[in-house]
Amino acid sequence: MSKARLSPDGRRQWQQQARRARMYRRRRVLVALLLLGALALTGFLLPRAWDGVRAALDVDQTLSEVRGDQVPDAQDASPDSEQTHEPAPEPSPEPSPEPSPERASEPSWDPDSIHVLVNPQNPLEPEDYAPTDLEVPEVRTTTENQLMLREPAAEALEQLIAAAAEDGQVLAMTSGYRSYDAQVSLYANRHASVGTEATDELVARPGYSEHQTGLAADVISIENPECIQGHCFAETPEGQWVAEHAADHGFVIRYLEGAEQITGYEFEPWHLRYVGEETAQEVSAEGLTLEEYWDQPAAAEYDDAEPALP
Repeated sequence: MSKARLSPDGRRQWQQQARRARMYRRRRVLVALLLLGALALTGFLLPRAWDGVRAALDVDQTLSEVRGDQVPDAQDASPDSEQTHEPAPEPSPEPSPEPSPERASEPSWDPDSIHVLVNPQNPLEPEDYAPTDLEVPEVRTTTENQLMLREPAAEALEQLIAAAAEDGQVLAMTSGYRSYDAQVSLYANRHASVGTEATDELVARPGYSEHQTGLAADVISIENPECIQGHCFAETPEGQWVAEHAADHGFVIRYLEGAEQITGYEFEPWHLRYVGEETAQEVSAEGLTLEEYWDQPAAAEYDDAEPALP
């Protein structure tokens, strides 16, 4: 039926239906536009949201990293990669400390040791120690009294004096082992004459004497009329031979010139101490006292100002 033939009521109804139809079409178009907009917005935002989630979770890993292979192959590494793992530099090794030179011997406080250290800071223990292997060396002496040394020192002194004779130097032994009681008598006699200070310069206190060890011997140039004994011994041919060759037979010149503040005694070029050939040669070659060689403190003074004499 055409619109012209409709009654007024029918026309109104038709117009209302037409309006509703247009409204429905507009709504469908709006809904379609909204859906398209939502899809476009989703398509724009979703990749960016995923990139953010992936960065937060650090999921941008290669398959090898997921499997636990955290070191990529060198051929696959890219210099432009955002995450480059350079190998950590190896720590430079610390220089090894230089080892201390080994000595032929170490100091001993055992009175039976040939390396026993005896000086004003190191008395013998016990103070009345007496060796058990004393013997009389077969050498020329300056006294009718029997002079003794411990066995190894006696044999070494025999060889030293014989070697000197072969080189035309005549030596004699003037002192050897001295017991504790003999040292008491010697020290006390001098102490009564000149007092403590002057006595300590030349004579060891009882219990502090190297002669009590049986390892010390005094030698002199007995046939040299210009110097029988004393400091001038160092200037004689015999004294110079001893200084040069004593170490070859296991002896050192115990109290060196200029070392009084180390040893506690004045220069005694005639006083020989047996320590064995290897130690003696090292000590002599380095020009050291036994205190220095064994890395021990200087022993210029006694702890007690006055001696404890019996």
